[in-house]
Amino acid sequence: MKQLKKYKHFLMRLLNLVLIVGVCFAYHNIATIRAEKEAKIAAENSGSGSWKDGTYEGSGQGFGGQIVVSVTIKNGSIDDIQIKEAKNEDSAYFNNAKKIIDTMKQKQTADVDVASGATYSSKGIIAAVQNALKEAS
Repeated sequence: MKQLKKYKHFLMRLLNLVLIVGVCFAYHNIATIRAEKEAKIAAENSGSGSWKDGTYEGSGQGFGGQIVVSVTIKNGSIDDIQIKEAKNEDSAYFNNAKKIIDTMKQKQTADVDVASGATYSSKGIIAAVQNALKEAS
């Protein structure tokens, strides 16, 4: 009976260890798959130097409705991004969201983080730029 108690604690600890290792392994697999998907999206959206020169329009759903942008490609790279329409956007949030435009031009991709406090407006701008860049491909 004493030996059974001794083994009971050992088995419980072993079971806990196996569960912890299993959870870590599952998390690692999920993180790896997610990183591969993000890398694929980044590769699709980066395309620095691979876009056709010209000016392209795209739209995306913002906080207050459709946001329309104009993206100018020069020498295969993003040269300029202009907001053409954002009728119902709240100006305080939208002005904060427009800060991501400089980041997009610097990084030459629409795959950027949203502006804190202006998530929906930022997502609208990002989607609009992504749609414009699809036309430029």
